[in-house]
Amino acid sequence: MPITRPALALYGGSLLACIILLGVQMSGVGGFLLPLITSALATAAHVGLGAWWIAQKVRGNPRANGAAIAAGIIALLAGASWASWALVAWEDFQAGTELPAINIAGLPAFILTPLTIALCVGAAIQQRRREKTA
Repeated sequence: MPITRPALALYGGSLLACIILLGVQMSGVGGFLLPLITSALATAAHVGLGAWWIAQKVRGNPRANGAAIAAGIIALLAGASWASWALVAWEDFQAGTELPAINIAGLPAFILTPLTIALCVGAAIQQRRREKTA
């Protein structure tokens, strides 16, 4: 399951920006637009990474192809979960107030995001080992 440095940097940078925005949001600053931006950024990061991983073709190693597709599906599921949070944030933004929301579809984001991060770290470690031995 290979990963390139640009793909890893783009995903990692997007997640770092999300974490910073969540910290700003927790401090009480940002109104109703900040959660919308944060959840949209997390959605875009996961959907982009998932699509990138699914599009990978590893020649001569069908097992790596299967792992990349599985990782891509996990990232896409995380993106879909974050998209439900974006929908909740959009409704709050439109209403101009915090609406009561039960977002069951958003709960997997808190499990799938760390799993996606772990898959990225594992792929980066594997790639680095390959570069050292080559």
